[in-house]
Amino acid sequence: MKTRRDFIKISAAGAGVAALGLSPLSWDGMNKLSASNEQKPVSDDEMTPYPTYCEVCFWKCAGWTYVDKKGDIKKIIGNKEDPHCNGRLCPRGTGGIGMYDDEDRLKTPLIREKKDGKSYFRKASWDEALDLIAKNLNKIKAEHGPECVALFNHGSGGKFFGNFLKAFGSPNITAPSFAQCRGPRETAWIATYGEGVGSPEPTDIRDTNCLVLIGSHIGENMHNGQVQEMSQAIDKGATIITVDPRLSTAASKSKYWLPIKPSTDLALLMAWIHVAIYEGIYNKEYVEQYTYGFDELKEHVKNMTPEWAYGITTIKPDVIRKTAREMANAAPAVIIHPGRHVTWYGDDTQRLRAVAILNALFGSWGNRGGFYLKESFHLPKPKIPAYPKPTKTWRDAFPGQFKLASLALSSGICDATIPTADRSCSFKAWIVSGTNLPLTLPNKANTLKAMSHLEFMVVIDTMPMEVVGYADVVLPECTYLERYDLIRTSPHREPYLALRMPAVKPKYDSKPAWWIAKTLAEKMGLGAYFPYDDITDLLDWQLKQVGSSLEEMQRIGVKKFDRKSGGLYFQ
Repeated sequence: MKTRRDFIKISAAGAGVAALGLSPLSWDGMNKLSASNEQKPVSDDEMTPYPTYCEVCFWKCAGWTYVDKKGDIKKIIGNKEDPHCNGRLCPRGTGGIGMYDDEDRLKTPLIREKKDGKSYFRKASWDEALDLIAKNLNKIKAEHGPECVALFNHGSGGKFFGNFLKAFGSPNITAPSFAQCRGPRETAWIATYGEGVGSPEPTDIRDTNCLVLIGSHIGENMHNGQVQEMSQAIDKGATIITVDPRLSTAASKSKYWLPIKPSTDLALLMAWIHVAIYEGIYNKEYVEQYTYGFDELKEHVKNMTPEWAYGITTIKPDVIRKTAREMANAAPAVIIHPGRHVTWYGDDTQRLRAVAILNALFGSWGNRGGFYLKESFHLPKPKIPAYPKPTKTWRDAFPGQFKLASLALSSGICDATIPTADRSCSFKAWIVSGTNLPLTLPNKANTLKAMSHLEFMVVIDTMPMEVVGYADVVLPECTYLERYDLIRTSPHREPYLALRMPAVKPKYDSKPAWWIAKTLAEKMGLGAYFPYDDITDLLDWQLKQVGSSLEEMQRIGVKKFDRKSGGLYFQ
């Protein structure tokens, strides 16, 4: 395929070696590296702790980064006050130091050049790289409109780049994690309960009597708090029911393992609903008080018996009935887990609707041992100008489609980047922050085809991921251990604040996302959307508005507050 965007190989032997500062490691070099790591233990008294929260996964556990007197990071441990981790990090969290120490990190801004028909990266200053980005984005805005620029993001930095893009005039902000991970679940829950599940999921696993996992691999996915609570539930004698074609870690701990035929989960769920209704073992009082549409549901599942489901799922009828009764006996302290990474077979939203309905039938939503009523802390936001009103969005490329999608679809923006005869405007530029699109989006060939049609592409990352090789400009973001970010306020059993601050200065010529977005905005006349000189000014102002301060959070890392929205459960 002829393309204007040749892939620049990012490896020790590739074309981008000189620009990236990478070099092959010989056996002699490996021996020297090993010798340099032979260090004596250092006591906590000889180190300084700095509060942080992890960036290795979305759970974002709060912790402490310990730095010795030489300025070297020695370890990361959990913050005991953090409801996400209760003071215990998973192996990925404690291994976060590897991101900081990795010699293959992106070290300097890079600009794509071409010589003798071959593409390569050359080093650039931050001013040169950001000036080039500003020039190209303004050109696209003048020729096609700002809406023809899209942001793909994942991680903490996305909020800063999202603010920049909306100030620029484009609403087209997307995260692959929505459509491919939690999107169908959120849509299903909103349709059933009027609100999404959110992150972390408000599952009251520690007090449950029955936990049902359908393709949810607790114990393998390292969702820290849920792993800990599942261990507590098992110790208390809770029944675990795992639906999975393979004997997963969770299945090995389960009273019932249902090795279902792949892609037939919806039939099993409908059969469970049938048993709950027609055996009269659902929570009648809860259904009467909180739901509507029960008669229609009863009629809909009338013929969806365990015998009917057996022919589809290969799960025997007596097992379907036994497991449905286990849930009923535990109710309302039962959780049919909504899961994560739930995009599987194309029926995902309806499958998750069935999960939500089954939880409602047993009365688990809003009850102890089911789903608690989450609450988060709301920090004030600085005043900024109103965003420009866009004249078009990604949805215009798909009239009548994706009506239930509450956020932009990454695959949709990818498809809308490829010009067609009936589309008035395709996307002309991508800003990609913290997500490796060739390995993240389905249909890699289509992703590469889309990128080949771009006029301009910027990638911001800490590491030379595959997507970096397709960029016109590469910007090195410093790791989470080297930067401030916005205060973490994720919903949980009680509202709280968690601070991330730098334990060390950024290595090489890397910069934090807030600085990159703010500086680019200022170069493009959009500085008013970042009304602070340094992010610490913003954080201290926000914290003082709610009775805290940056100085206090630097000392304690996590601060909890009393609930204001009422009890943890309906009753």
